[in-house]
Amino acid sequence: MTHSDTDNHDQKEELDALLKQVLPLDLPHVHFKDIAAIERVMPQDGFTEILTDFAHGKKGPYTLIDVRSEAEFERERLPFAVNIPILTNTERHQVGLIYKRHDKDLALSYAWYLAKQKEEAYLEKVRKLAQGGPVILYCWRGGGRSRYTTSMLNKNGIDAVRLNGGQKAFRKEVHTMLYEQEITLYPLSGQTGCGKSELLEYIQANNRDLPALHLEAAAGHAASVFGEIRFNLMGESLAKSQRDFETNLYVNLLQHRNADGSLPPFLTEMESKKIGRFNLPPSICKALAKETHIGLTCPLETRLARLEKEYFGKGGKEVEEMVKEAVRFLTRRVGKETVERWCAAIDAGDYRGFLKEVMVDYYDKVYKAVDAPPLFTVPNIDSSEAAAAIAAWYHGAKE
Repeated sequence: MTHSDTDNHDQKEELDALLKQVLPLDLPHVHFKDIAAIERVMPQDGFTEILTDFAHGKKGPYTLIDVRSEAEFERERLPFAVNIPILTNTERHQVGLIYKRHDKDLALSYAWYLAKQKEEAYLEKVRKLAQGGPVILYCWRGGGRSRYTTSMLNKNGIDAVRLNGGQKAFRKEVHTMLYEQEITLYPLSGQTGCGKSELLEYIQANNRDLPALHLEAAAGHAASVFGEIRFNLMGESLAKSQRDFETNLYVNLLQHRNADGSLPPFLTEMESKKIGRFNLPPSICKALAKETHIGLTCPLETRLARLEKEYFGKGGKEVEEMVKEAVRFLTRRVGKETVERWCAAIDAGDYRGFLKEVMVDYYDKVYKAVDAPPLFTVPNIDSSEAAAAIAAWYHGAKE
């Protein structure tokens, strides 16, 4: 028996068992137009305006609810959304099995039956979450589940609209911006530890008039063997997938999009085509390839102090083990003896000595300087002074 035959046999047995539960319910035949009679729709462009406010921290009155199953939400979701499934993972699987292998009308009746069983609990959850404000609902394509739920909420006095096109249409918006739209970038370049990420974070927090695109923060990865450590210590959530990464980039860009849909030049960091396991989208790769960069300089001791703070924080065995695990990935490049010496220094709490060796003997040697000369060079010992110098240059460059 082939693998396909086994799957078919298993599904037949599962379907037979499921039908023994469903058929005795004697479910009434339902028409979708009756159970989703109230049709209130929000177009994608209207939603983009709301999402822009969300990205600026202006939540407004809206609550965004994903009505898909828990597994679908985990794989991919709209930013700022909360998951309240109308059908759980198991229920969605059961409905899909009946739909594909038995009877489409019965599948719809069963889905309606399952949703009706939890209607009061669902309404209570939404009321508690929305606090009397309007609700935007979506599913994968803005189809059955979100249409039914929108209608059900409106019938019960909750102001709800369905997002037209759902997750799929939103994904198209993200793809257009990151794969097709022209983007201008001024990446920060410099040796490891010169504070590119630190400076971008300072600018995002204190110089809101300077558009900054923090690629590593969007990925939750520092683009080195130490990868996720810095962002783990900061308590930031990591992107779980390429689509998560791209959604984070989209929201970052959206904060500064002009009224005509164009984007201003963004400050960013110089990167290769990958950050950890994520690929940089074509529009960003194309912009980085121009090498129109701003050079950062920094004394070695300042670089070491910065890296000690970023990768060791307050120290401790848990952090030390994370760093040692990352260091072992360099064994093939620097040799087992060197890695063992570095790990011994970490165990002894000599973080600065370890980092100095890694910087001088490894990163400074393998770091590939940008071929094109920088647009200008700025020392980055103090973030506020460096940001002020970049701001003066940026606004002058735009004039």
